[in-house]
Amino acid sequence: MDFAKVTRYLDDCLIFGIKPSLIRINKILQLLGEPHKNTDFIHIVGTNGKTSTTFMLANILYHHSISTACHVSPHIDSYTERFWINGEQIPEKRFTGIFEEIYPDIERINKMGLGGPITQFEILTAMAFKLAETENIRVMVSEAGMGGRWDATNAADAVLVGFTGVSLEHTDILGDTVEEIAAEKAEVIKKNSSVAVLTGDRRVLDVLDKKVKQKNAKLFLAGRDFKVTRAQNMGLKGWDLDISGIDSCYNNIKLPVLGDYQPLNLSLAVVLAELYLGTRGRELDRGRLAGGLDDLYIKGRFEILMQQPAVIADAAHNPEGIKNFAGNVSGYFKGRKITVIFAVLKDKDYRTMIGDVLKISDTLILTSSLNSRSLGSGDLETEALRELSRFQDKGRLPPDIYKIDNIENSLRFALKISEVNDIICITGSITNLEHLGNMVKRLSQGDRENSFY
Repeated sequence: MDFAKVTRYLDDCLIFGIKPSLIRINKILQLLGEPHKNTDFIHIVGTNGKTSTTFMLANILYHHSISTACHVSPHIDSYTERFWINGEQIPEKRFTGIFEEIYPDIERINKMGLGGPITQFEILTAMAFKLAETENIRVMVSEAGMGGRWDATNAADAVLVGFTGVSLEHTDILGDTVEEIAAEKAEVIKKNSSVAVLTGDRRVLDVLDKKVKQKNAKLFLAGRDFKVTRAQNMGLKGWDLDISGIDSCYNNIKLPVLGDYQPLNLSLAVVLAELYLGTRGRELDRGRLAGGLDDLYIKGRFEILMQQPAVIADAAHNPEGIKNFAGNVSGYFKGRKITVIFAVLKDKDYRTMIGDVLKISDTLILTSSLNSRSLGSGDLETEALRELSRFQDKGRLPPDIYKIDNIENSLRFALKISEVNDIICITGSITNLEHLGNMVKRLSQGDRENSFY
C-alpha cells in the first residue's frame, strides 16, 4: 500500500464520524500489545492553543536530550503533519509503514461489532502510540481531539495534563454549558498526575479542582503558580519574554511566533516541562529552553507566508479562535487595509465567527476549503449580509464582499487588488497551505503578473 492509498482510506473513514466511546481504541491497543503503556504520556487539552502548546513542549523536551514524540490534530496539508519524532515530521514512507503495521487489526476491529467501524481519529491515535513504541520514544506529547472522557487519546494514562482554555464546542457531544464541557474534559485527569491550567474561568476551575481532589492529583494555576511576568511584543519577529515557572524564572526568552495568546501557551509548556523533568530528577535548563524555541515552527498559526503585501494564514476554526485572530490582526496592523479570505466547516458556529471577521475586514472574500464538510460560499454570504444589517458602527463603511470558488483563487484575487502595504489574511477552516505558501513565494519572486486568472 502506498501513501496515496493510505490517505484515501483515512479520508473515507470520515464518514464514520465521531463516536463517543473508548471501546474500539482500547481493543485495538490491546491487539497491538498495549503500546501506550511503554511511553510516558503528556496530554494537552482545551478549546484553543493545544497545537501550539504541544509543539512548544515537545521541542523543549527534545532539546533536553529526551526522545520525544508529538501527536497533533487536525492536519492542514498532509496526514504526516500529525506525527513528529524528535523535532522532525515523519516522512510519508514511515507514515505508510505504521499504517500497514496496524491495518490487520483495523480489519479485525471492524468485524467485531463494537458500535460500528473504527473511526479515522481512533486509527490515527493508535498509529501514534504504535509509532512511539517502535521508535523507542520516552515521552509523547499528545493533543486531544474533541477532548475529554471519550477522546481516543484518553486511552493512555497521562502523567501530566495541560489545560489551555475551555469554551463552548462540540455541544452535541460534550454538553451545552462551559461547566458540562469542562467536566467532560476533566476526565483525562488520572490518579496521582499533575495538572497545569491556563484558564482563569472560575466555572472551569471549580470543576477541575473537584476532579483533582478525587484523583489525588496536583493542580498548578496560571497567575498563582506560574506566570508571564514580562511580554515585549517584537512585532513580526515574535516575543521577548520573562516567565516565572514553579521552579525558577526564565528571562529574555525569545518566542518566534505571533499572536498575543502565545506567551501564555509558552508559560504552560514551560511549567509542564519543569514538572516532567522533575519526574526524572532533572531541572529545566534556560539555554536548552531557548534552543527548543529557536527553530519553532507552528503551521497555520498566524503564519506569515509573504511580506509585501503581508499574507497571513491562521487556522482559527471556532468562535474563540476567530475572536483571538481578529484581535491580533487589529493589534498588529492597525490603520492598514485588510482583506480577509474566510472558509468554514458546516458544523462550526459560523454565525458567530462571521461577525468578528466582518469587523476587521475592508474586503471580505467568502470561499470554500477542499473539504466535503466545508460550508458553501453562498450560505456564508447570506449570513454575512444578515450580520451586516445588524452593524451598529455607522462610522465604518461595510466591507466589499466577494464569493470565490476556492482558497487558491481567492488568494490570487486578493493579491491582484492589494497594494504592498496592505494585509491579506486567510482564516477559518483552511487546507492546502503548503501549496499556497509555495504560490506566494513564487509570486514574491516576480511571477505575480502572470499568476492571476
